[in-house]
Amino acid sequence: MSRSVLVARPVWPVLRRVGEELSAAGYAVEYAGAWDALLSDRIAPERCAAVLLGDYGAPAEEEEILRRFRGRDGGPGVPVIVVGGQNAAQRAGRLRAAGADLVIAADLPPEEILDQARPLLAYGELYHGASKAFREMRDQAMVDGLTGLPNRRHFVLELARTVEMARRIGRPLSCIVSDIDDLQDVNEARGHSAGDRVIRQFGEILKKAKRSYDGVARLGGDEFAWLLVDTGPEQALQAARRAHRMVGEGMFDGADSPLRLTATFGVASLIPGEEWTAASLMENADRALYWGKESGKNMVRCYPPEKEE
Repeated sequence: MSRSVLVARPVWPVLRRVGEELSAAGYAVEYAGAWDALLSDRIAPERCAAVLLGDYGAPAEEEEILRRFRGRDGGPGVPVIVVGGQNAAQRAGRLRAAGADLVIAADLPPEEILDQARPLLAYGELYHGASKAFREMRDQAMVDGLTGLPNRRHFVLELARTVEMARRIGRPLSCIVSDIDDLQDVNEARGHSAGDRVIRQFGEILKKAKRSYDGVARLGGDEFAWLLVDTGPEQALQAARRAHRMVGEGMFDGADSPLRLTATFGVASLIPGEEWTAASLMENADRALYWGKESGKNMVRCYPPEKEE
């Protein structure tokens, strides 16, 4: 769980003393000179057990920062405690409406402030721990367990986002779908563990063949997809042929002895001005892969076929 606390704009001396008490209790206390730290990705206060804010008498600015932080935090999130004088006490209702969980008088001893804040600190630690577990589960749900590559779910989301971006900026986008030829023969002759090793190696070849800003995912079985941003049909064909050559020249781990294998690649592109969707781009790449399989495997085919011819 999180054991960190952000103290922003500690204009009241008691906040420094509270910070010292929290440090002695094992919390990692970070100080910031302004409430704007709530919006900083560097500090990431939403991953703290709590945030303590020193009221500085700028009502509109303070309330706006609280609202923006709560909007970014997306829920009850990390507890936010405002410590201030008479001005803060008079605005307690407005501060709570903007997102503060607690407004405390700055003339209280640090022990009393901590007594009031302790339940929120405990909640913040639980919230952070639950959020971290959720993020880890979400990330795991997007990763293929065998290859460590993004899985189909992740690829579909990324494809939709990238197609929309390509359409907006008027740039081409290409998709390559590929699978290993006759992998079932490997599974039957050498076992599924050998087939799994082949799939992992195939994924590694695609990772080496792609550019750093392209995406490769395992869709399932021995089928992989490769998204090439800012790439038209000719460049995509060249990329697919390069990967095809790397597969043909490589040796795969077949348990008893090395294996030479081949793969088939289907290529499709989205060109500015054409009314294609993410689904149609993927379907056309799949169609090209199917043509390649039907034509004898171990080849690169594209959609539409006349571009290849």
